[in-house]
Amino acid sequence: MLRQWTPLVLIGLSAAIACSDTPTASEPAVLTILAHYQQTGENLLIDANGLGVGSLGPTTVDMVPIGAYTTDGTIALLAGDAIVLTTLSHPEVLDTVIRPSPLTHSLLSFSPSGRFLALVSVRPTQGLLLYDRANKTLDTLTMGDADPEVALPPVFSPDGQRIAILTVTPLSLLVTILDLDARLQPRTEPLQVSRLLNRPLFGWPRWSDDGIHMAFRRVAEPGPDTLVVGVVQPDNADAFLEERYRAVMAPESDERPEVVFGLSSTYSLSADGLAVVLAAFPAAGATAHSLYVVTPSVPRIRIVQDEPGVVLFFPQFINQ
Repeated sequence: MLRQWTPLVLIGLSAAIACSDTPTASEPAVLTILAHYQQTGENLLIDANGLGVGSLGPTTVDMVPIGAYTTDGTIALLAGDAIVLTTLSHPEVLDTVIRPSPLTHSLLSFSPSGRFLALVSVRPTQGLLLYDRANKTLDTLTMGDADPEVALPPVFSPDGQRIAILTVTPLSLLVTILDLDARLQPRTEPLQVSRLLNRPLFGWPRWSDDGIHMAFRRVAEPGPDTLVVGVVQPDNADAFLEERYRAVMAPESDERPEVVFGLSSTYSLSADGLAVVLAAFPAAGATAHSLYVVTPSVPRIRIVQDEPGVVLFFPQFINQ
């Protein structure tokens, strides 16, 4: 069981899953979502239209997925005080990579080649943990001025030579760049993103050739708010947020309540950045998450699962 968590830092979760609505024509049915649910401790696989397609297997029961490498189906899981790896093809085989895991830490990211794992450690030590799967070594790198308490999961550059750490304060979105080759002193700069209008969501950003893709909640008064997928430029801090697509945070009918993001709400992007899966509360005061998908040219978020009593955390796409 994970520890309780403060804003933007992973320290605890539980989850659940069920089936739901019919897919729209624009929904890519090939996308598969991995979700852990509390009732049985299983890690289930469902496609983006809400249909169950299988289980990760009994070996991973009570282990929580915290990262995925879509190229070969590798899954990182938190298993008690250890971080282990398994694969979709052989979930019965577990490879322990970090033990003990930090007391408090972020979600985990893979390098483009799959060789390296990265996560932000908050306690008992502070820094970026970099695990080399080839040499089975673990390094702790300084993060310069980046505050680990408010860090999103680290994100690798497309060539795997750099890591960006995005940190969120009440007034700013900051980026810290670590050069893994030169091991230069990290630099931290504010990005041109209005925090009053665009509020970063907690989840897995993706760094592509055109910049870092991430999800935001665009605040509207009196609402509903809008989910925006935008791109920030880690190498040009003066560049403004570039919007890629958006969806109103209320499902198909205005009769449904506006979706609400609490501290435990999370999202992940597909490998091409053209789909978002998110777990969020279906209404103010709700205690259970529902599961939604957002794709380009779809005006509203689409329900994947919204069964009462089902609680979802950290859903992620596990295929390309």
